[in-house]
Amino acid sequence: MSIKLNRDFRYRMPVSFGPAPGPRQKPGGGMWKPEETGRMNAEWMAITYRTDPKKLEALLAPGMELRGDPLVTVSCAWFKNLYWLAGRGYGIVVVDFPVTYRGRTETLEGTYCPVLWEGAPDAIMTGRDELGFPKMFADIPEIEHDKERGTAACSASWMGFKFFDIALTDLVDAGNEPALPGADNGPAMYYKYVPRTSIGGCEGPDVAYVTTAAAPAGAGGRVGNINFDGFDFKRWSAKGTVAWHRATFEQLPLSAHVVNGMADLDILEITKVQMVAFSGPGIAVSVNSMRAVDPA
Repeated sequence: MSIKLNRDFRYRMPVSFGPAPGPRQKPGGGMWKPEETGRMNAEWMAITYRTDPKKLEALLAPGMELRGDPLVTVSCAWFKNLYWLAGRGYGIVVVDFPVTYRGRTETLEGTYCPVLWEGAPDAIMTGRDELGFPKMFADIPEIEHDKERGTAACSASWMGFKFFDIALTDLVDAGNEPALPGADNGPAMYYKYVPRTSIGGCEGPDVAYVTTAAAPAGAGGRVGNINFDGFDFKRWSAKGTVAWHRATFEQLPLSAHVVNGMADLDILEITKVQMVAFSGPGIAVSVNSMRAVDPA
């Protein structure tokens, strides 16, 4: 007798073994209860810089246009004590910039994330399949945060080739406002694309649409991916530098074009540097409110 898929549960390949555990589902199926998810901890550093709008436009998903100044925010973060990884953690590198998306039935003003890297394949599998996040793998060591010297640094590499680094200096206490860098720019948007399996790959996508955590038009509610109720926050202002290191095919066989695309975005002016540290209920970072948006 073949497996029967329960519509109340989440699945991903290989489906033959039952519901898929992850941030949004316990082993065997069903959502985690808040009391089962403990408290997680994170550090998050970000640099925003002005770039050439024409080059930035080349990264836009269908239906999108640049909104306001061509400002790219690059973040590096590390999450620790994650319930769904049995207490383990991983690092992420995120790219986003302000856009307006005009779909058939709604218009959204927020930020677009064309790519992000994570240091755990488990997080990549769940985020690509369930959320539509354009995730790729990288080795991302823990953030080196020297509180006495007021410095912090993070990097990302693949098979020994470092393609990204970010460094902060002159960290100064800036209060405890509970928000991530860039949270004031509106809801984050992503472009989910899954090619249809076909001879020669000639039949286009099975899936191609924008995803977001923004509430549907007229529904009200939050626009953020993370609910920060019950979190402890600390914030710093800083000075900083960020660099993308161009790669050859031999150095990054499947992602040189992505890294080089980021390196092509000239850093004309750094406009903001900041860092936050926070801790709170583990369930709050599970990102369980993503939805598809009608295509343009």
